[in-house]
Amino acid sequence: MIPVKSSDETMREVFVFARGYWPLGFTWCNIYVTCDVLACSSSILHMCFISLGRYLGIRNPLGSRHRSTKRLVGMKIAIVWLMAMIVSSSITVLGLVNEKNIMPQVNVCVINNRAFFVFGSLVAFYVPMVMMVITYTLTIPLLRKKARFAAENPESELFRRNYSLFYGIHLLN
Repeated sequence: MIPVKSSDETMREVFVFARGYWPLGFTWCNIYVTCDVLACSSSILHMCFISLGRYLGIRNPLGSRHRSTKRLVGMKIAIVWLMAMIVSSSITVLGLVNEKNIMPQVNVCVINNRAFFVFGSLVAFYVPMVMMVITYTLTIPLLRKKARFAAENPESELFRRNYSLFYGIHLLN
């Protein structure tokens, strides 16, 4: 059991911590900020690669299916994490060069570098966002075109050939 006084002090620390107070010092602030940027960057970059993969898969389903290997998927994942590490390591270096870049005041842990705001925002948000908007903008009309074709030509030669290649079934005339 925690004594009442101890639990009150702990709750006060949690409340103050939630309001921007950082009691853990510079080293843990640098680790926290780096991990935060790493996780956010990798998440956004993964979504970007997923949208690109979806577009390519819809544009050329059979080609994408044959080209998608475990090795290629592993390479894509490694590229995403490498890019995220490049973005996040820059804030680590900035923090080591000048503590004010991540701790502008005593017991306040926050990124405080305009150059990183521009670089990080471009590399880890705006460029992937533009790529996702472009790929989904191209994907939607492509899906509509394929759906229209399938509705208008359910028994076409192209449909039978793709169906038989994809499922390994030979359809009779």
